[in-house]
Amino acid sequence: MATFSSPPLFEEYPSLKGSIPWISLVDSPTPVRRLTNLEEYLETDISLWVKEDSLTSSKYGGNKVRKLEFIIADALQKEKNTIATIGGIGTNHGLATTIFGKDHDLKTVLYLIKQPITNHVLNNLKLDYYYGAELRYVKNYIGIGLNFYFLDRLRRKQTYWLSAGGSTPLGVLGYVNAVFELKKQIEKGTLPEPESIFVAAGTTGTMAGLELGIQLNGLRTRVFGVRVTDRMAATAGKVRSLGKKALKILRQDPKLRQLRYRPNFQLIDKFYGGAYGRVTKEASEAVNVIKETEGLSLETTYTGKALAGLFEHVKQRKIKGSIDDEPKSVLFWNTYNSVNLSSIADQVNYKQLPSEFHHLFN
Repeated sequence: MATFSSPPLFEEYPSLKGSIPWISLVDSPTPVRRLTNLEEYLETDISLWVKEDSLTSSKYGGNKVRKLEFIIADALQKEKNTIATIGGIGTNHGLATTIFGKDHDLKTVLYLIKQPITNHVLNNLKLDYYYGAELRYVKNYIGIGLNFYFLDRLRRKQTYWLSAGGSTPLGVLGYVNAVFELKKQIEKGTLPEPESIFVAAGTTGTMAGLELGIQLNGLRTRVFGVRVTDRMAATAGKVRSLGKKALKILRQDPKLRQLRYRPNFQLIDKFYGGAYGRVTKEASEAVNVIKETEGLSLETTYTGKALAGLFEHVKQRKIKGSIDDEPKSVLFWNTYNSVNLSSIADQVNYKQLPSEFHHLFN
């Protein structure tokens, strides 16, 4: 697939090129398609669409790649040799950072905390090792605070310290840019302007970028983020803060210096399940339905819960009815990696990992 020579964000605001670091990692634009079989299954007259960010890269897809276009570029510009970041032991963000960091001669250190164990989690852990990450099992938030935020920062001078999920103001620009990409697809008639977008809200950087990008593009779309982490990680205040900080970076362009940030998103708490990574009935059902109707593979930690939120939204609209002149289009933003790396994970014996991880495989 052809990629943009520069991000659509820079095409709209040329003065940002050169002042904001960026490298090309995403196979852009990612496709959109209508989910007609799902519409029939849900018995709805709302048109349902998916934006396939599962296909952001043939190396490793998902939403993290868009963020890393700005983050890795920043690390290289600052002449760092290592990226250190945090996440659950099955972190997709950590694996994406490891894979794309390695491509640019950046070592990755992952500070990992407990989460429910699934085959996907264990495969990601083995893949982290395969691609060369240094694995640190800190177990809980106390360990994160002591090591990631204090002790190790004193000794790792050439390290770029990256927040969980890549949800930094620069990382948010990855999804501001994604909305400019979506706007081009709307203008070409590939899909109608959606009434709403449903996306998983973990560390909220993706959601914040979508929200700010919608405002910059003058779209009427509302973002619904389905919370999949605890309230400390995913709050409405954090979404607003990330959006404001990202806009502050963009105000380097004269056209944006007077723009006021006016968020209009909704954060949905209902489908979390009480613990990060916990499999819920609603998420499992959503994953099974979309696989059977559309052949789309999701998972139960992030995208399955987001899709469950979309299902309830569609059902509620059906019960309440809708106003005739409202747009009747909903977009599901698929942030899950679609690249199957299980054959590579199978090459790793778990005993090759640091010993503190071995008990997870028994």
